[in-house]
Amino acid sequence: MALTSNTDRDWNKWGKTDPYFGVFSDTKFLSANLNDDSLREFFASGEGHVQRVYENVRAHIRSDFEPKRVLDYGCGVGRLVIPFAARAEVAVGVDVAPAMLDIARDNCEKFGAGNAQLLHVDEMDSLAPASFGLVHSFIVFQHIPVVRGEQILRKLIRLLEAGGVGAIHFTYSSAGRRSRLGRAVSAICQRVGPVRGLRNLTRNIPFSAPAVQMNEYSMNRIFDILLAEGCANLYVEFLDRIAAQGVMLYFQKSPDASS
Repeated sequence: MALTSNTDRDWNKWGKTDPYFGVFSDTKFLSANLNDDSLREFFASGEGHVQRVYENVRAHIRSDFEPKRVLDYGCGVGRLVIPFAARAEVAVGVDVAPAMLDIARDNCEKFGAGNAQLLHVDEMDSLAPASFGLVHSFIVFQHIPVVRGEQILRKLIRLLEAGGVGAIHFTYSSAGRRSRLGRAVSAICQRVGPVRGLRNLTRNIPFSAPAVQMNEYSMNRIFDILLAEGCANLYVEFLDRIAAQGVMLYFQKSPDASS
């Protein structure tokens, strides 16, 4: 029986079953394999990523970058919210999965991130426009259908204060990374549960693990959105991903842009 994947439902299921693997698809992060060493590695990777974000912004966008309020969209279990909270007055994590947010709250408490706030996506409208110095998202938009992702991007940009910075990751191509057959199999696995389950088993993943969508964004459309929303000063970092080619886009909301 063909089943259309519901990404919100799927990510909440990841949160209930294998939340850390849902963030990083390495079998060491499956719930059955988690231990102190793998958890340390998981959170250390978040610290490393956030440090690179700050270094890139200061080198290419704003040398005086020191945002007081940071938003991380698709925060999952808090891997990036925690190091953002260590650098800002307030760090807000937003996610679509209540189960992920529950774990993120526990992790923020564990790591002493008392200035972190965690919101479901339905609560984003409570955030004031032009109220963040940094909006960030990493390895998230690739899992969001493109039309919806473009709408979310516009919302995130509108949350940036004048002169604020966006740092957002997109995948733009899987060509050359997977064969035509491989792409066809992935498409079938998105829609047909039993086929997905069998492929999961070949990867040492539980049969019932939900689908993970991979979506490609048109950079022409993304750039048009950035321009239309009053952004400038763009820096592009190419990232070498296994399944798809991606970029980290760093951009600044124009100081004279209206909110």
